[in-house]
Amino acid sequence: MTKARRKLRGLSLLNLALVAVVLAIATTAYLLFFRPESEAAGTTRPTVTVARGEVTAGVSSSGTLQSAQTASPQFATSGTVTAVLVKVGQVVAKGASIAKIDPAAAQREVRIAEQNQIAAANSVTAAEDTLDDAETAAEEAEAAEAEPTPTPTPGQPTQTQTQTQTQNQGQSPEVVVTNAKASLARSKADKEQADQNLEAAQAAVAATTLTAPIGGTITAVNGSVGSVAGGSSGTTGTGQGSGNTAGSTTTTTAAGDGFVDIADLKTLQVVAAFPEADAIKIKAKQAATVTLNADPGSTLTATLTSVSPTPTTTNGVVSYSATFTLAKVPASARIGQTANVTVQTAKATNALYVPTTAIVTSGTTHTVTMANGGGSREVQVGVQGGSFTQITSGLVEGDQIELLQGAIGAATGQSGRTGQFPAQPGGGQFPGAGTGGGANRGR
Repeated sequence: MTKARRKLRGLSLLNLALVAVVLAIATTAYLLFFRPESEAAGTTRPTVTVARGEVTAGVSSSGTLQSAQTASPQFATSGTVTAVLVKVGQVVAKGASIAKIDPAAAQREVRIAEQNQIAAANSVTAAEDTLDDAETAAEEAEAAEAEPTPTPTPGQPTQTQTQTQTQNQGQSPEVVVTNAKASLARSKADKEQADQNLEAAQAAVAATTLTAPIGGTITAVNGSVGSVAGGSSGTTGTGQGSGNTAGSTTTTTAAGDGFVDIADLKTLQVVAAFPEADAIKIKAKQAATVTLNADPGSTLTATLTSVSPTPTTTNGVVSYSATFTLAKVPASARIGQTANVTVQTAKATNALYVPTTAIVTSGTTHTVTMANGGGSREVQVGVQGGSFTQITSGLVEGDQIELLQGAIGAATGQSGRTGQFPAQPGGGQFPGAGTGGGANRGR
Protein backbone atom coordinates (compact mmCIF):
# COMPACT_ATOMS: atom_id res chain seq x y z
CA MET A 1 0.00 0.00 0.00
CA THR A 2 2.81 2.38 0.92
CA LYS A 3 4.61 1.57 -2.32
CA ALA A 4 1.49 2.33 -4.35
CA ARG A 5 1.10 5.76 -2.72
CA ARG A 6 4.72 6.59 -3.37
CA LYS A 7 4.26 5.61 -7.00
CA LEU A 8 1.20 7.85 -7.39
CA ARG A 9 3.02 10.77 -5.73
CA GLY A 10 5.96 10.36 -8.18
CA LEU A 11 3.62 10.41 -11.17
CA SER A 12 1.93 13.59 -9.96
CA LEU A 13 5.25 15.45 -9.64
CA LEU A 14 6.23 14.35 -13.16
CA ASN A 15 2.92 15.52 -14.56
CA LEU A 16 3.29 18.89 -12.87
CA ALA A 17 6.78 19.30 -14.33
CA LEU A 18 5.51 18.49 -17.82
CA VAL A 19 2.66 20.98 -17.46
CA ALA A 20 5.13 23.69 -16.37
CA VAL A 21 7.34 23.07 -19.40
CA VAL A 22 4.36 23.29 -21.77
CA LEU A 23 3.22 26.56 -20.20
CA ALA A 24 6.70 28.04 -20.52
CA ILE A 25 6.86 27.12 -24.22
CA ALA A 26 3.41 28.56 -24.86
CA THR A 27 4.29 31.82 -23.10
CA THR A 28 7.50 32.22 -25.09
CA ALA A 29 5.69 31.53 -28.36
CA TYR A 30 3.05 34.11 -27.52
CA LEU A 31 5.63 36.75 -26.71
CA LEU A 32 7.51 36.04 -29.93
CA PHE A 33 4.68 35.71 -32.39
CA PHE A 34 1.64 37.39 -30.88
CA ARG A 35 3.04 40.53 -29.32
CA PRO A 36 1.44 43.82 -30.38
CA GLU A 37 2.29 44.94 -33.91
CA SER A 38 3.37 48.42 -32.74
CA GLU A 39 5.90 46.85 -30.38
CA ALA A 40 7.31 44.61 -33.14
CA ALA A 41 7.51 47.51 -35.54
CA GLY A 42 9.22 49.65 -32.97
CA THR A 43 11.99 47.12 -32.51
CA THR A 44 12.52 46.13 -36.18
CA ARG A 45 12.17 49.40 -38.10
CA PRO A 46 14.69 52.16 -37.44
CA THR A 47 13.63 55.76 -37.75
CA VAL A 48 15.42 58.60 -39.52
CA THR A 49 15.10 62.35 -39.56
CA VAL A 50 14.12 64.22 -42.70
CA ALA A 51 17.13 66.40 -43.49
CA ARG A 52 18.19 68.98 -46.04
CA GLY A 53 21.12 68.76 -48.44
CA GLU A 54 22.13 67.89 -52.01
CA VAL A 55 20.68 64.90 -53.86
CA THR A 56 21.99 63.52 -57.14
CA ALA A 57 20.79 60.86 -59.55
CA GLY A 58 22.79 59.07 -62.18
CA VAL A 59 23.10 56.15 -64.56
CA SER A 60 25.97 53.68 -64.63
CA SER A 61 27.69 51.37 -67.06
CA SER A 62 31.02 49.69 -67.61
CA GLY A 63 33.46 50.02 -70.45
CA THR A 64 37.16 50.01 -71.21
CA LEU A 65 40.05 52.43 -71.20
CA GLN A 66 41.03 53.41 -74.72
CA SER A 67 43.45 55.84 -76.26
CA ALA A 68 41.90 59.05 -77.52
CA GLN A 69 44.35 59.07 -80.43
CA THR A 70 45.44 55.98 -82.35
CA ALA A 71 46.78 55.25 -85.83
CA SER A 72 47.90 52.27 -87.89
CA PRO A 73 50.08 53.69 -90.70
CA GLN A 74 50.74 51.64 -93.82
CA PHE A 75 53.12 52.14 -96.75
CA ALA A 76 51.39 53.99 -99.61
CA THR A 77 53.66 52.34 -102.17
CA SER A 78 54.41 48.63 -102.50
CA GLY A 79 57.82 47.14 -101.95
CA THR A 80 59.98 44.76 -99.98
CA VAL A 81 60.69 45.82 -96.42
CA THR A 82 64.39 46.50 -95.95
CA ALA A 83 64.40 47.92 -92.40
CA VAL A 84 62.15 48.13 -89.32
CA LEU A 85 63.26 51.03 -87.15
CA VAL A 86 60.96 50.68 -84.11
CA LYS A 87 59.88 48.07 -81.59
CA VAL A 88 56.85 47.51 -79.36
CA GLY A 89 56.76 49.89 -76.40
CA GLN A 90 58.93 52.52 -78.06
CA VAL A 91 57.68 56.11 -77.90
CA VAL A 92 57.89 57.95 -81.22
CA ALA A 93 57.28 61.56 -82.22
CA LYS A 94 55.04 62.62 -85.07
CA GLY A 95 56.99 62.29 -88.33
CA ALA A 96 59.53 59.82 -86.94
CA SER A 97 60.77 57.10 -89.32
CA ILE A 98 59.22 53.69 -88.64
CA ALA A 99 60.30 51.38 -91.48
CA LYS A 100 61.67 51.39 -95.05
CA ILE A 101 61.04 49.49 -98.26
CA ASP A 102 63.32 49.07 -101.31
CA PRO A 103 63.21 52.43 -103.19
CA ALA A 104 64.75 51.19 -106.50
CA ALA A 105 61.47 50.92 -108.45
CA ALA A 106 60.21 54.28 -107.19
CA GLN A 107 63.53 55.97 -108.05
CA ARG A 108 63.34 54.58 -111.60
CA GLU A 109 59.89 56.15 -112.00
CA VAL A 110 61.35 59.47 -110.90
CA ARG A 111 63.99 59.35 -113.62
CA ILE A 112 61.38 58.59 -116.28
CA ALA A 113 59.16 61.40 -115.02
CA GLU A 114 62.07 63.84 -115.10
CA GLN A 115 62.79 63.01 -118.79
CA ASN A 116 59.11 63.43 -119.68
CA GLN A 117 59.07 66.76 -117.91
CA ILE A 118 62.10 67.98 -119.92
CA ALA A 119 60.47 66.89 -123.20
CA ALA A 120 57.23 68.63 -122.26
CA ALA A 121 59.11 71.83 -121.39
CA ASN A 122 60.86 71.75 -124.81
CA SER A 123 57.50 71.36 -126.51
CA VAL A 124 56.19 74.43 -124.74
CA THR A 125 59.24 76.46 -125.87
CA ALA A 126 58.80 75.36 -129.50
CA ALA A 127 55.08 76.17 -129.43
CA GLU A 128 55.79 79.62 -128.01
CA ASP A 129 58.29 80.30 -130.84
CA THR A 130 55.77 79.17 -133.44
CA LEU A 131 53.11 81.45 -131.99
CA ASP A 132 55.54 84.42 -132.01
CA ASP A 133 56.34 83.83 -135.69
CA ALA A 134 52.67 83.54 -136.61
CA GLU A 135 51.74 86.72 -134.78
CA THR A 136 54.63 88.60 -136.41
CA ALA A 137 53.59 87.43 -139.87
CA ALA A 138 49.99 88.44 -139.23
CA GLU A 139 51.05 91.91 -138.12
CA GLU A 140 53.21 92.38 -141.26
CA ALA A 141 50.38 91.27 -143.48
CA GLU A 142 47.98 93.69 -141.86
CA ALA A 143 50.49 96.56 -142.22
CA ALA A 144 51.14 95.75 -145.89
CA GLU A 145 47.46 95.95 -146.72
CA ALA A 146 47.26 99.44 -145.23
CA GLU A 147 50.28 100.92 -147.14
CA PRO A 148 50.91 101.60 -150.92
CA THR A 149 52.68 98.87 -152.78
CA PRO A 150 56.44 99.59 -152.52
CA THR A 151 59.02 98.99 -155.21
CA PRO A 152 60.22 95.49 -154.59
CA THR A 153 63.75 95.13 -153.34
CA PRO A 154 65.86 92.69 -155.29
CA GLY A 155 65.92 89.34 -153.51
CA GLN A 156 62.97 90.14 -151.15
CA PRO A 157 59.44 88.74 -151.63
CA THR A 158 56.79 91.30 -152.48
CA GLN A 159 53.49 91.56 -150.65
CA THR A 160 51.90 89.78 -153.51
CA GLN A 161 54.38 86.97 -153.16
CA THR A 162 53.68 86.70 -149.41
CA GLN A 163 49.94 86.61 -150.03
CA THR A 164 50.50 84.01 -152.67
CA GLN A 165 52.45 81.82 -150.25
CA THR A 166 49.70 82.14 -147.63
CA GLN A 167 47.04 81.31 -150.21
CA ASN A 168 49.07 78.31 -151.35
CA GLN A 169 49.03 77.04 -147.77
CA GLY A 170 45.28 77.49 -147.70
CA GLN A 171 45.31 79.45 -144.40
CA SER A 172 44.97 83.08 -143.57
CA PRO A 173 47.37 84.70 -141.04
CA GLU A 174 44.55 84.76 -138.45
CA VAL A 175 44.02 81.00 -138.75
CA VAL A 176 47.74 80.36 -138.42
CA VAL A 177 47.81 82.37 -135.16
CA THR A 178 44.77 80.56 -133.81
CA ASN A 179 46.31 77.15 -134.53
CA ALA A 180 49.58 78.22 -132.92
CA LYS A 181 47.76 79.28 -129.76
CA ALA A 182 45.94 75.93 -129.58
CA SER A 183 49.21 74.07 -130.01
CA LEU A 184 50.79 76.08 -127.19
CA ALA A 185 47.84 75.35 -124.88
CA ARG A 186 48.22 71.62 -125.52
CA SER A 187 51.94 71.80 -124.84
CA LYS A 188 51.36 73.62 -121.56
CA ALA A 189 48.78 71.02 -120.50
CA ASP A 190 51.27 68.26 -121.28
CA LYS A 191 53.90 70.12 -119.25
CA GLU A 192 51.54 70.46 -116.29
CA GLN A 193 50.75 66.75 -116.40
CA ALA A 194 54.47 65.94 -116.59
CA ASP A 195 55.05 68.14 -113.51
CA GLN A 196 52.34 66.29 -111.61
CA ASN A 197 53.74 62.92 -112.64
CA LEU A 198 57.16 63.94 -111.37
CA GLU A 199 55.73 65.13 -108.06
CA ALA A 200 53.88 61.81 -107.66
CA ALA A 201 57.04 59.84 -108.45
CA GLN A 202 59.03 61.87 -105.93
CA ALA A 203 56.31 61.35 -103.31
CA ALA A 204 56.47 57.61 -103.99
CA VAL A 205 60.20 57.69 -103.24
CA ALA A 206 59.52 59.58 -100.01
CA ALA A 207 56.82 57.04 -99.15
CA THR A 208 59.36 54.23 -99.16
CA THR A 209 60.11 55.50 -95.64
CA LEU A 210 57.07 55.02 -93.39
CA THR A 211 56.62 57.80 -90.84
CA ALA A 212 54.46 58.18 -87.74
CA PRO A 213 51.30 60.26 -88.40
CA ILE A 214 50.93 60.94 -84.66
CA GLY A 215 53.13 60.91 -81.61
CA GLY A 216 52.63 57.97 -79.28
CA THR A 217 53.72 54.51 -78.23
CA ILE A 218 54.21 51.60 -80.63
CA THR A 219 51.70 48.97 -79.48
CA ALA A 220 52.23 46.46 -82.28
CA VAL A 221 54.60 45.81 -85.21
CA ASN A 222 52.78 43.83 -87.89
CA GLY A 223 55.51 43.63 -90.56
CA SER A 224 59.06 42.36 -90.77
CA VAL A 225 62.18 42.71 -92.92
CA GLY A 226 61.82 40.80 -96.19
CA SER A 227 58.04 40.94 -96.31
CA VAL A 228 56.11 42.78 -99.01
CA ALA A 229 54.17 45.74 -97.64
CA GLY A 230 52.20 48.75 -98.80
CA GLY A 231 49.96 49.68 -101.66
CA SER A 232 46.71 49.53 -99.63
CA SER A 233 44.64 52.43 -98.44
CA GLY A 234 42.46 52.64 -95.38
CA THR A 235 40.91 54.83 -92.77
CA THR A 236 42.44 56.35 -89.71
CA GLY A 237 42.01 55.14 -86.18
CA THR A 238 40.24 57.13 -83.44
CA GLY A 239 40.98 60.67 -82.42
CA GLN A 240 43.40 62.79 -84.43
CA GLY A 241 45.42 59.98 -85.95
CA SER A 242 44.67 61.02 -89.51
CA GLY A 243 46.65 63.01 -92.03
CA ASN A 244 49.93 62.63 -93.84
CA THR A 245 53.23 63.96 -92.66
CA ALA A 246 55.11 66.49 -94.76
CA GLY A 247 56.90 64.94 -97.70
CA SER A 248 55.21 61.56 -97.28
CA THR A 249 52.10 59.88 -98.65
CA THR A 250 51.84 57.47 -95.75
CA THR A 251 48.29 56.18 -95.26
CA THR A 252 46.74 55.06 -91.99
CA THR A 253 44.37 52.16 -91.63
CA ALA A 254 42.05 50.78 -88.99
CA ALA A 255 43.87 49.56 -85.88
CA GLY A 256 45.55 46.23 -86.52
CA ASP A 257 45.62 46.64 -90.35
CA GLY A 258 48.71 48.83 -90.62
CA PHE A 259 52.40 48.04 -90.61
CA VAL A 260 52.47 49.22 -86.99
CA ASP A 261 49.88 50.33 -84.41
CA ILE A 262 50.44 53.57 -82.48
CA ALA A 263 48.49 54.83 -79.45
CA ASP A 264 48.84 57.97 -77.38
CA LEU A 265 48.91 56.55 -73.85
CA LYS A 266 48.85 60.00 -72.27
CA THR A 267 45.33 60.79 -73.46
CA LEU A 268 43.20 57.86 -72.33
CA GLN A 269 39.41 57.89 -72.38
CA VAL A 270 36.60 55.59 -71.30
CA VAL A 271 34.17 54.19 -73.84
CA ALA A 272 31.05 52.58 -72.37
CA ALA A 273 27.69 51.43 -73.75
CA PHE A 274 24.42 52.57 -72.15
CA PRO A 275 21.02 50.89 -72.69
CA GLU A 276 18.55 53.03 -74.60
CA ALA A 277 16.50 53.83 -71.47
CA ASP A 278 19.57 55.39 -69.85
CA ALA A 279 21.10 56.81 -73.04
CA ILE A 280 18.27 59.35 -73.39
CA LYS A 281 19.26 60.82 -70.01
CA ILE A 282 22.89 61.55 -70.83
CA LYS A 283 24.40 64.29 -72.97
CA ALA A 284 27.76 65.89 -73.66
CA LYS A 285 29.49 67.90 -70.91
CA GLN A 286 27.77 66.03 -68.04
CA ALA A 287 30.01 65.22 -65.07
CA ALA A 288 30.91 61.61 -64.36
CA THR A 289 32.96 59.49 -62.00
CA VAL A 290 35.08 56.52 -63.00
CA THR A 291 36.53 53.61 -61.05
CA LEU A 292 38.91 51.01 -62.45
CA ASN A 293 38.57 47.35 -61.54
CA ALA A 294 42.34 47.24 -61.23
CA ASP A 295 42.24 50.05 -58.64
CA PRO A 296 38.78 50.07 -57.03
CA GLY A 297 39.89 52.33 -54.21
CA SER A 298 40.45 55.34 -56.47
CA THR A 299 37.67 57.45 -57.97
CA LEU A 300 38.49 59.46 -61.09
CA THR A 301 36.60 62.48 -62.37
CA ALA A 302 35.56 62.61 -66.02
CA THR A 303 33.41 64.53 -68.47
CA LEU A 304 31.03 63.01 -70.99
CA THR A 305 32.52 64.01 -74.34
CA SER A 306 30.03 62.53 -76.79
CA VAL A 307 27.22 60.02 -77.25
CA SER A 308 27.06 58.03 -80.47
CA PRO A 309 23.98 58.97 -82.54
CA THR A 310 23.73 55.43 -83.89
CA PRO A 311 22.92 52.38 -81.73
CA THR A 312 24.51 48.97 -81.44
CA THR A 313 22.27 45.94 -81.07
CA THR A 314 23.63 42.86 -79.29
CA ASN A 315 21.34 39.86 -78.64
CA GLY A 316 18.34 42.13 -79.15
CA VAL A 317 19.56 44.74 -76.64
CA VAL A 318 19.96 48.26 -78.02
CA SER A 319 22.73 50.41 -76.57
CA TYR A 320 24.56 53.64 -77.38
CA SER A 321 28.29 54.17 -77.01
CA ALA A 322 29.46 57.10 -74.87
CA THR A 323 32.97 58.53 -74.62
CA PHE A 324 34.36 60.09 -71.44
CA THR A 325 37.49 62.20 -71.04
CA LEU A 326 39.43 61.71 -67.80
CA ALA A 327 40.54 64.82 -65.95
CA LYS A 328 43.71 63.03 -64.87
CA VAL A 329 45.10 59.71 -66.02
CA PRO A 330 46.65 57.56 -63.26
CA ALA A 331 50.17 56.33 -63.84
CA SER A 332 48.95 52.75 -63.43
CA ALA A 333 46.23 53.04 -66.08
CA ARG A 334 46.53 50.73 -69.09
CA ILE A 335 44.65 50.42 -72.36
CA GLY A 336 41.91 47.78 -72.15
CA GLN A 337 41.33 47.99 -68.40
CA THR A 338 37.72 47.68 -67.28
CA ALA A 339 36.23 50.95 -66.08
CA ASN A 340 32.95 51.56 -64.26
CA VAL A 341 31.44 54.95 -65.01
CA THR A 342 28.56 56.86 -63.42
CA VAL A 343 27.02 59.90 -65.09
CA GLN A 344 25.26 62.49 -62.96
CA THR A 345 21.91 63.09 -64.69
CA ALA A 346 20.10 65.24 -62.12
CA LYS A 347 20.90 67.24 -59.01
CA ALA A 348 18.86 69.06 -56.37
CA THR A 349 20.58 71.41 -53.94
CA ASN A 350 19.26 72.51 -50.54
CA ALA A 351 16.59 69.85 -50.87
CA LEU A 352 14.68 67.77 -48.33
CA TYR A 353 15.64 64.15 -48.70
CA VAL A 354 14.93 60.71 -47.23
CA PRO A 355 16.31 57.24 -47.91
CA THR A 356 14.62 55.65 -50.89
CA THR A 357 13.92 52.60 -48.69
CA ALA A 358 11.53 54.75 -46.62
CA ILE A 359 9.20 55.37 -49.57
CA VAL A 360 6.40 53.05 -50.73
CA THR A 361 5.40 53.63 -54.36
CA SER A 362 2.10 52.50 -55.86
CA GLY A 363 1.66 53.75 -59.40
CA THR A 364 2.24 57.48 -59.17
CA THR A 365 1.52 57.67 -55.45
CA HIS A 366 4.38 57.83 -52.94
CA THR A 367 3.90 57.39 -49.18
CA VAL A 368 6.07 57.25 -46.07
CA THR A 369 5.32 55.94 -42.57
CA MET A 370 5.65 58.46 -39.78
CA ALA A 371 7.51 57.35 -36.66
CA ASN A 372 5.84 56.71 -33.27
CA GLY A 373 2.57 55.51 -34.75
CA GLY A 374 1.97 58.61 -36.83
CA GLY A 375 0.54 56.57 -39.71
CA SER A 376 1.30 56.91 -43.40
CA ARG A 377 1.59 60.18 -45.31
CA GLU A 378 1.57 60.88 -49.03
CA VAL A 379 4.57 62.80 -50.35
CA GLN A 380 5.71 64.29 -53.65
CA VAL A 381 9.19 63.35 -54.88
CA GLY A 382 11.77 65.13 -57.05
CA VAL A 383 15.24 63.82 -57.92
CA GLN A 384 15.33 60.08 -57.32
CA GLY A 385 18.73 58.59 -56.69
CA GLY A 386 19.33 54.91 -56.21
CA SER A 387 19.63 55.35 -52.43
CA PHE A 388 18.06 58.70 -51.60
CA THR A 389 15.12 60.68 -52.89
CA GLN A 390 14.23 64.36 -52.82
CA ILE A 391 10.93 65.25 -51.10
CA THR A 392 9.20 68.27 -52.65
CA SER A 393 6.09 68.25 -50.44
CA GLY A 394 4.44 66.28 -47.64
CA LEU A 395 7.30 66.46 -45.10
CA VAL A 396 9.25 69.14 -43.32
CA GLU A 397 12.80 69.15 -42.09
CA GLY A 398 13.08 67.35 -38.78
CA ASP A 399 10.14 64.94 -39.29
CA GLN A 400 10.77 61.38 -38.09
CA ILE A 401 9.90 58.56 -40.48
CA GLU A 402 10.34 54.81 -40.47
CA LEU A 403 12.60 52.87 -42.79
CA LEU A 404 11.19 49.86 -44.55
CA GLN A 405 12.84 46.49 -44.03
CA GLY A 406 16.27 46.49 -45.67
CA ALA A 407 19.52 48.33 -45.27
CA ILE A 408 19.83 51.97 -46.21
CA GLY A 409 21.30 52.26 -49.66
CA ALA A 410 20.11 48.81 -50.75
CA ALA A 411 18.98 48.40 -54.33
CA THR A 412 15.38 49.50 -54.90
CA GLY A 413 14.79 48.14 -58.37
CA GLN A 414 16.41 51.09 -60.14
CA SER A 415 18.98 49.16 -62.11
CA GLY A 416 21.96 51.24 -63.12
CA ARG A 417 21.17 54.14 -60.81
CA THR A 418 23.31 55.14 -57.89
CA GLY A 419 23.15 57.52 -54.98
CA GLN A 420 24.95 58.38 -51.78
CA PHE A 421 23.53 59.38 -48.44
CA PRO A 422 23.77 63.15 -48.04
CA ALA A 423 25.51 64.23 -44.86
CA GLN A 424 23.25 65.69 -42.20
CA PRO A 425 23.93 69.07 -40.67
CA GLY A 426 26.56 68.71 -38.00
CA GLY A 427 28.31 65.92 -39.84
CA GLY A 428 25.98 63.06 -38.86
CA GLN A 429 24.55 60.52 -41.29
CA PHE A 430 21.61 58.22 -41.30
CA PRO A 431 22.37 54.85 -39.74
CA GLY A 432 23.82 52.48 -42.29
CA ALA A 433 24.42 55.16 -44.91
CA GLY A 434 25.64 53.71 -48.20
CA THR A 435 28.47 54.89 -50.39
CA GLY A 436 27.05 54.84 -53.87
CA GLY A 437 28.40 56.69 -56.87
CA GLY A 438 26.66 60.06 -56.40
CA ALA A 439 28.30 62.86 -54.45
CA ASN A 440 25.63 64.17 -52.11
CA ARG A 441 26.66 66.53 -49.35
CA GLY A 442 24.57 68.28 -46.77
CA ARG A 443 24.18 72.02 -46.98
